[in-house]
Amino acid sequence: MRALVINLARSRERMDFQTAQLAGLGIEFVRVEAIDAVALDADTYQAKAYDWERPLRDTEVACCLSHTKAWQIVLESNRPHLVLEDDALLCSKTGTLIQALESYHNYDCVNLETRGRRKTVSKKKTPLIEDFKISKLIQNKSGAAAYVLWPDGAKKLLNWIETRGLGLADAIIAAGPSLRHGQIEPAAALQLDCCHLYGIECPLETQTHIHHVDKPVANMVLRFRWRRLLAQLKIALRKARALTTAESKEIIPSKDSL
Repeated sequence: MRALVINLARSRERMDFQTAQLAGLGIEFVRVEAIDAVALDADTYQAKAYDWERPLRDTEVACCLSHTKAWQIVLESNRPHLVLEDDALLCSKTGTLIQALESYHNYDCVNLETRGRRKTVSKKKTPLIEDFKISKLIQNKSGAAAYVLWPDGAKKLLNWIETRGLGLADAIIAAGPSLRHGQIEPAAALQLDCCHLYGIECPLETQTHIHHVDKPVANMVLRFRWRRLLAQLKIALRKARALTTAESKEIIPSKDSL
């Protein structure tokens, strides 16, 4: 399975990190040039900033557009890919893990990472390799740094974007379209800014590319509130349906191999 690395042209040190990391893991990759918020024109931003449950920042619009480029590649290639943001730290078993996942056809998207927040997952676990298992992911609040995406999942995500507009990339993946979503346990990936949460040495100095700009002002408060309410109701219903078969837990990373 090939990886798609989403990377800003000005983030050369991160690309160097990913090149070395993926070579060490024996994973082929293609660089996907990320959309840079600095270069995002005002017309594009204004056209996309008000599709979500709240006004989006320019960096959030750029991030979502960057992920859609990766989704399009997955769809057109008709094969699953490991989609990575350029600050994803992978465990030493990732190459073997994604090879095992490649034969799976009952998922649209499988999340490899954890971010120090609880997730709702199925109690039923399916063994993959060694200590790694996969379970149905029911609720995930954040994280789009490392996930395996199948063509059917890419199609669902792109259709969702086309009909409803942009949003937070991780939130769309987690709760937008009705994806058949899985979670790897223990987690096989971390974003570099989360290393300190688990006592893992960060191999690269991190610097955020999110600019703390003022949120756009829009006379659409009621619309935003209605969208957020619908999203919260959807999450609540999903959790209620899985009340007896799911558990809320923090997914711990695989420390021995990170």
